[in-house]
Amino acid sequence: MTRLDPILRWFEDETFFSLCSRQHQFLGHLDSSSTLEWLFGSSPRSISHDLPSNLSSLDPRVTALWGDATSIIYDHTILPLLIPFQSSDRIDNAILAMKSPSIGSMKYSLGLVTGRFGAEHPLKACSSCMRADRQTHGAAYWHLSHQYPGVVLCPVHEELLKECIENRQWSGRFKWVLPSEELFESDVLPYPSDVTKNALKKMSEAVLDLVSDGKSRCFDPDTVHNVYKDALDLLGTSFDIRGRLATSFAEYTSLIQPYSPYTYLPTTPSKAAAFIAQMTRKARGRCHPLKHLVLITWIFGRFKVFIDQYDVRSTADLSTKLSKVYFAEEVQQPTVSETRISGTRRPKKLSPQLRDAILESLKKGETKDKICSEFKVSISTVNRLLSSDRLVKLSRQEMHLRRNLRTYRSQWNSMIKENSQISTTELRSKTPNLYAWLYRNDRTWLLERNSEMPCGRLGNYSSIDWQKRDIELQDLILSTMHRVYGEFDQPRISKKALFNLVPSLSRLLEKSTHYPKTRMLLRKSLKSSG
Repeated sequence: MTRLDPILRWFEDETFFSLCSRQHQFLGHLDSSSTLEWLFGSSPRSISHDLPSNLSSLDPRVTALWGDATSIIYDHTILPLLIPFQSSDRIDNAILAMKSPSIGSMKYSLGLVTGRFGAEHPLKACSSCMRADRQTHGAAYWHLSHQYPGVVLCPVHEELLKECIENRQWSGRFKWVLPSEELFESDVLPYPSDVTKNALKKMSEAVLDLVSDGKSRCFDPDTVHNVYKDALDLLGTSFDIRGRLATSFAEYTSLIQPYSPYTYLPTTPSKAAAFIAQMTRKARGRCHPLKHLVLITWIFGRFKVFIDQYDVRSTADLSTKLSKVYFAEEVQQPTVSETRISGTRRPKKLSPQLRDAILESLKKGETKDKICSEFKVSISTVNRLLSSDRLVKLSRQEMHLRRNLRTYRSQWNSMIKENSQISTTELRSKTPNLYAWLYRNDRTWLLERNSEMPCGRLGNYSSIDWQKRDIELQDLILSTMHRVYGEFDQPRISKKALFNLVPSLSRLLEKSTHYPKTRMLLRKSLKSSG
């Protein structure tokens, strides 16, 4: 960078990548590395358009006008959507990664790689916004509100956003680009109906609300799943009601499921029930924010309603914790004189007779509280005695195991009897703790009982006409190639060129069991290209 180089300013709702691309075109650089060197004083090979790195190395002249690394991350990248449901440590690590030379495994640590919503975030734009930007600013640019995962409709014009074919996994080298019609993939999805459009609009609004509220929040996972559970319990806890809720959720997700990145969502009641059960039991890890937002929009309608319920629950949980602390501080231990007066002084040393009596009670399976009360000894004394006699400890463990086996087997048999028409997976989602105990301690019996139950394998996409989709995708490829290359008998085209023509192919062909006719057409086309 020279002192004479002008530095552009932010447009409204603009991403960091967009401003850098405008600066690249304004400077007239012929290659991407020249602009990277202008920005950072060195020449890194590329930078990610969704979650850029090395921001702490930006030239001081740039940060003087664009803001420091932290403000760029929070105001001009998609990270604020991805972190509110993360722990504070992961949030700090993510910000540090974006300031460092490389983001490394940040997408994996945030759950994007394994979250099934996809870790690739294509550049997106709205045709109406592009026209308006050219009239107002003289150039189209990448709007931040369009780039958040889950935003399918433009928040202003309510049009389907188009995905760019550049800077994709299959598109080759990194490029500085601005929105233009020739950079967008062909339309492969039908325009949404009014009902679907409302569902997509609701999701887009929830995404933007989460970004707005989430910049200053770090949601507690236990409170979140309790909010979900409380809301669903208000609707009813009977088997019939929960079945109707699962059906309702499946109908809701089916509306948005055809549109990326929602393609993995459940579309059958059984899969929907499993999804709900996963989100309402005690959190074992962090998941993609869209998973939360899909459930939130279905239960509460608007994200703001969820926030209100979360704050109420969070305040109640805090009050409960504080009351326990105050109660513990107010309960005073009896003094020595009080103990002597009450006549409940505990012996400092156990006589052989008392020791044998306590061990005999332990062997019979008496509860520890009862033993403490009967023999006037502390719980630590009972535990110490139990640890000192291995035979008594083993006998007691076997007795408790037999007792629990009878209890938990009876409970599982009752569950099967009451829900004879549902599968093991659905029954497991209703009582996850019971199933987990039996699986760990009585697996053989559990598997034998489960083998008598319906398998319930309906498939996540059982309601989708895959044959029709296969024919439509095949026709799209042929018509696109015909439009570009004219009449042909044996098309000759490289894999990269084919994916450039129909960019959605890379996403649609992820599952090898779908689109057999399309795959056959591709094998013929790619083979003839040499």
